[in-house]
Amino acid sequence: MGSALGPLSRLSVSQPLIAAGSAALAGGFAWYTASAGAPVMGALAVSAVALLGGLAAWGANRSVAKLARAAARVTEESDQALPEVGGSHEAAELSRALASLQEDAREAVRLRAALDHGRANVMICDPGGRVIYASKGLLRFFGEAQEDFRAAFPGCSAKDMLGRVMERVRAEPRLATGPSVRLTLGRRIVCLTLTAIEADDGRSLGTAVDWHELTEELAVAAEVSQVIEAAVEGDFSRRIAPKGKSETVARIAEGMNRINGQLEEAFEGIGAVVEALSEGDLTRRMGGRHSGRLGELQDELNGALGLIAERIEMVRATAGSVCHVASDVNGIATDLAARTDKVATELGDASGTAAEIAASVGRSHERSREASELAGSTMGVAQEGQNVVAKAVGAIERIESSSLRISEIVGVIDEIAFQTNLLALNAAVEAARAGDAGKGFAVVASEVRSLAQRSAQAAKDIKGLIATSNGQVAEGVGLVRETGETLGRIVAAVSKVSATVAEISAVSAEQARGMAGMSRSVSQVDKGLRQNADLAGHGVDAAGELADQVATLSQIVETFRPAGMPTRVEPPHARRALPATTASEPGVPMRAPPRRFTAGGRMQG
Repeated sequence: MGSALGPLSRLSVSQPLIAAGSAALAGGFAWYTASAGAPVMGALAVSAVALLGGLAAWGANRSVAKLARAAARVTEESDQALPEVGGSHEAAELSRALASLQEDAREAVRLRAALDHGRANVMICDPGGRVIYASKGLLRFFGEAQEDFRAAFPGCSAKDMLGRVMERVRAEPRLATGPSVRLTLGRRIVCLTLTAIEADDGRSLGTAVDWHELTEELAVAAEVSQVIEAAVEGDFSRRIAPKGKSETVARIAEGMNRINGQLEEAFEGIGAVVEALSEGDLTRRMGGRHSGRLGELQDELNGALGLIAERIEMVRATAGSVCHVASDVNGIATDLAARTDKVATELGDASGTAAEIAASVGRSHERSREASELAGSTMGVAQEGQNVVAKAVGAIERIESSSLRISEIVGVIDEIAFQTNLLALNAAVEAARAGDAGKGFAVVASEVRSLAQRSAQAAKDIKGLIATSNGQVAEGVGLVRETGETLGRIVAAVSKVSATVAEISAVSAEQARGMAGMSRSVSQVDKGLRQNADLAGHGVDAAGELADQVATLSQIVETFRPAGMPTRVEPPHARRALPATTASEPGVPMRAPPRRFTAGGRMQG
């Protein structure tokens, strides 16, 4: 059993042998040896045949003749009993060889019977490619496919078809590169599995060829492939007809059909649900009884639809509330924009007024500064006047002192004139007493008396003038003193006025700086408020757009029809119109122009 074919290597074909003659017996044994797998048995058989042939040719003895007749019967009946052989050693060896050959023949017959009555389509070829055995199943196949084989090999007899097939295999080496060969014979496709039969020493003993028809299998495979391709493309309506197919193929077809049926039903249910969902109908559910993953998918899809219906209902309620809130926000934003615009306008006016006040305060500060400088100059002049008055008072006081001295001197002169008058009178009296001697002295005395009287009168006049002058000087000194005091008070008042004017100037400067800062602040507040007004206008637009979007969302949500809900519901609140008004109308909504914002937070119109 050392061959690659196993038990098939020991098969032989029972061929008719000519009963007479050792050559026929030798030929039969040689044919058996060619199909046997055990080289030792083959060599033994060849030796036995050669020995039998030689002995039979010579007719050595009767025992050998018996063995020859028994060998001929063995080829016809494998259970033929061999005769008892005695005598020479060669006859005994031949008898044992025939016994072994008979056992091998019995085994070959059993294997051949198994092949003939089984389903295997087997043939065996010798090393030259000639067919030496074909199973009954293969012969039946050839009988059924006779028309196809004749189409493949026109003009060939049925007996030669097997050989022509092998010739075709040998003629196309590319077909025989592997252990299997696929041939198309007319409408039939067959697969030939070639198994080399070799002896232990590597010598080729022939080839075993197993025939397997693939026509139905390939047709079913093509049909299954088409169904699978259609399923891959999403078409589950294809079916495989099990009628006319083998039991196994029919079962496969029925299984594929059940799979496609289940998938088709499931996807039809899913398609119906999705179609209803696309129309807003959330009441549709996936029907049918599905198990396994399809059942899980059915439960998950139906659960998801129920959850979506609940969520849509929640979104519906929320959208209504948001629509109301968005409308309120829109109104509030509109009022806020109008009020902000109005406040911005008023603040702009206030900013202009503050700028004017700041300019007026600046001018007042400039005038107060000039007044402070004039007050300082006036104070200097007043102080100079006070100094001059003080000097005048001193001069008048000195004049008064001089007048007093003059009065004293005039008094002295008056006393002198009085004494001179007395002396002149006395001189006149003495001159009178002297008579004529004293007449010249009396004239002098008279003249002196007259001069003394004039001096006394002049002194009296001077004294009166001096007295008048002293009174006037005293009055002038009083006036000058009063003037000095008045000038002192004026200087003090001018000093206070200068200090007050300086303080007023400092306060005006501080007010000017404060008003300038306030003007800048008011300008910045005005700018910021106008930006806020623009933002409020943008907020109005955003609130309006939000109201529109919420209304659109409400309309979209209303397209869904959960269980127990009406087919169509109007949005809970529509966006109200916003009339364009001016800021001079308080309390009236005003739409501000849209604004765009840059990356730095600045606003562009």
